[in-house]
Amino acid sequence: MTTRDSEATAISQAGGGPASLKQVSRATRMKEAALRNLFLACACVAVLAVVLIFVFTFWKAAPVLSQIGLGEFLSLDWAPTSGHYGILALLAGSAIVTVGSLAIGVPLAVGCAVFLTEIAGRKVAGVVGTAVDLLAGVPSVVFGFFGLVVLRPLVAGATGGLGFGALTVWLVLAVMIVPTITTLTMDALRSIPMGIREASFAMGATRWQTIYKVVLPAARMGIVNAVVLGMGRAIGETMAVLMVVGNAPVIPAGIASPLSTLTSQIALDMGYSSGLHRSALFGMGVVLFLISAALVGIVRMVSAEREGAPRRGRRRVGGATAGAETQAAPQGKAATAQVSVAKPGAPVNAAAAGPAFAVAPTAAAEGSRARIQRLLASGAGKGANKGRVNDVMLGVFRAAGILTSCVLALIIAFVAVNGLPVMSLDFVFGWPHGVNAEGGIFPTIVSTLYVTALAMLICTPVAVLAAVYLAEYAKQGRLVTFIRYAADTLSSVPSIVMGLFGYAMFVEAMGLGLSMLSAALALALMMLPIVMRTTEEAIRAVPRYIRWGAYGLGATKWQVVSKIVLPSAFPRIATGIVLAIGRAIGETAVVLYTMGQAINLPVTPLDSGRPMTIHLYQLANEGINMQAAYGTALLLMVMILAFNLFARHLSRRSANKAKGN
Repeated sequence: MTTRDSEATAISQAGGGPASLKQVSRATRMKEAALRNLFLACACVAVLAVVLIFVFTFWKAAPVLSQIGLGEFLSLDWAPTSGHYGILALLAGSAIVTVGSLAIGVPLAVGCAVFLTEIAGRKVAGVVGTAVDLLAGVPSVVFGFFGLVVLRPLVAGATGGLGFGALTVWLVLAVMIVPTITTLTMDALRSIPMGIREASFAMGATRWQTIYKVVLPAARMGIVNAVVLGMGRAIGETMAVLMVVGNAPVIPAGIASPLSTLTSQIALDMGYSSGLHRSALFGMGVVLFLISAALVGIVRMVSAEREGAPRRGRRRVGGATAGAETQAAPQGKAATAQVSVAKPGAPVNAAAAGPAFAVAPTAAAEGSRARIQRLLASGAGKGANKGRVNDVMLGVFRAAGILTSCVLALIIAFVAVNGLPVMSLDFVFGWPHGVNAEGGIFPTIVSTLYVTALAMLICTPVAVLAAVYLAEYAKQGRLVTFIRYAADTLSSVPSIVMGLFGYAMFVEAMGLGLSMLSAALALALMMLPIVMRTTEEAIRAVPRYIRWGAYGLGATKWQVVSKIVLPSAFPRIATGIVLAIGRAIGETAVVLYTMGQAINLPVTPLDSGRPMTIHLYQLANEGINMQAAYGTALLLMVMILAFNLFARHLSRRSANKAKGN
């Protein structure tokens, strides 16, 4: 029987056959085309948002650029009262705080990532990994509050000044960027095949030599990606910097001298600015937007190189895949000891070196083994120093992981110890009153939950349908590449720039005023890329054979997506939505210029209100009522940590369900 006859028999047995196969109706084709166009339109929302952000901020910045010129705008003198709008000192301040925070945060984050992936046991890695995730969920205004109350006095005592300046900002920002860099570095390290590590151990390398000479060089592209994204977070941070930087728009005389950054100056001046002064602030927003877009472009190029290199250099070795990671490892100095390479056909004896790795006795395997030998032996040292260096460096990595956990514990303890005495039913359900904002914070809680729920209702349908297009309908091309670039850019836009855009478009251009709706629209754009990315990953994780079975039963594309794919991916989609909600609750700069600061109970979407983050900033920065500030910070942290823990629970539940547990 021929293949064609077999296929015909199978179709007949399934109840089909040439006579029963029906062409899809014209109405169904039109419906599918309309749905595809709808999904494409939702995906293009990210592109439209990025374009509008640039257009509106540049439009507002045009007067100052046309009247004083680009040269004076990039000068050192920032004195709006005298008609001078040079931003070079502010740009230098942003560069100073970014470089300093990276110098402190990158070693700590990379060390913590190495500890979690290469050294720690499963239980310890779970505890420290949870600490890193929770640290990422702490609102920036809480970091600023911690820096203002705890770090600033310590720096003041050590330097003899007031404690405001670059050093305090470095410490605050370093802690803030650690979770981002740690998580992405862990992903890069986990992508390195275990066979590379085992081959290194089998030839006598210590764990430190394997990490330094093999694993880290192979993961360097991913680590660069993580550092660049951490840099974007440091450049775009607003409220935490504003609270501890000192806000002096000059080139600082030292690390303990006050300075100012682009983001902090925008937040400081926006409330009372007008005319060219306000236009100059929007000009700073344009500069920040361009920096963010450039960093995203760098990350995408690095990622493309990282993905392309293994495909160009991958080849088969003894039944395993040997990628370009091994070939790309540099040949620098290394402290190593005696390295013995087995002869062809002889087993490798590495009982004292670590896990054994059986290498096939082929010429190709000999070439791979010789490369690892060269890397390890390029700077061989004395055997006596081998164990000592290994112990010291592993201790350094353990210290990085422990320090990260201690930082989270310190921040939580600081807020909890000072905030618990304030917590009561009157504080949670009461109203603030008097010049010192005494009483409760109930209106701020309602405003926070109100605007977050409204933003979620706006964001979720658009983000999910956009992810459906990218995962199920889109074909790789320039349009899809640009959509992904726009989504990445949207996720990296500094929150203060998103706040400026929300003020220019929703508050002024659309006439919505300072309201829940204006703030919700701005927050929805901030949440959009988070939900898009997690939803797309969740959809792609659904096995392909489930779709094939549905298509075989005659289902249309939309029926497969709506009835099978989305329900199967729902737990992971819900995880992304919960994480986005946690991010929105802790946001400050976005709502600063879109919601207003009135302490009232919002009823309609056009009502104004004051979220908890703004209330905390006002109380702490102005020293109005520090006890209420502690209580607000504690309640805010509890809410966000609860959302993050719930997201982790959903993620674990989804993973266990996928494994059949």
